Amino acid sequence: MKTNIKGTLLLIALIGLVGCETGMKNKGTTNITTTDNVESGIITKGSATNYKPYTPTNSEIKKIYSKSGTPGYYIQVGYFSHKPNDEFINRIKYAELPYDVITKYKNGQPNYYTLVGPYRSFSEAMEISGSAKEFVTSSAFIVKLMRP
Repeated sequence: MKTNIKGTLLLIALIGLVGCETGMKNKGTTNITTTDNVESGIITKGSATNYKPYTPTNSEIKKIYSKSGTPGYYIQVGYFSHKPNDEFINRIKYAELPYDVITKYKNGQPNYYTLVGPYRSFSEAMEISGSAKEFVTSSAFIVKLMRP
């Protein structure tokens, strides 16, 4: 009887594996050729040269104007009305991320931007943003620091 149960379980597992779908069904011919951009993120052999990762335009990236900071792309991990506490700064240090705290005044009151970076490009900042989100805050996002 035990052999029968083992055999049945093995047969069910085998049927389950064979019956699994990859998520793609043949829907006949399509108009996509290897020279078309593939929007789904799935790249066929020979089309990798056409794939371009999404880079937002300058109007889509939040800008921070400052005379004191180094211009470039940063990952904003905090915005405070008081200086960030040691626990928060230690999370950035633990992740071994370069950071800067920029002070800007609004209506005579200081505001503190805690920024990780600078990075030369949006893509470079995007690569590091995963670490900032994991170790510092999940609400981190990319900004561009510019001279006024």
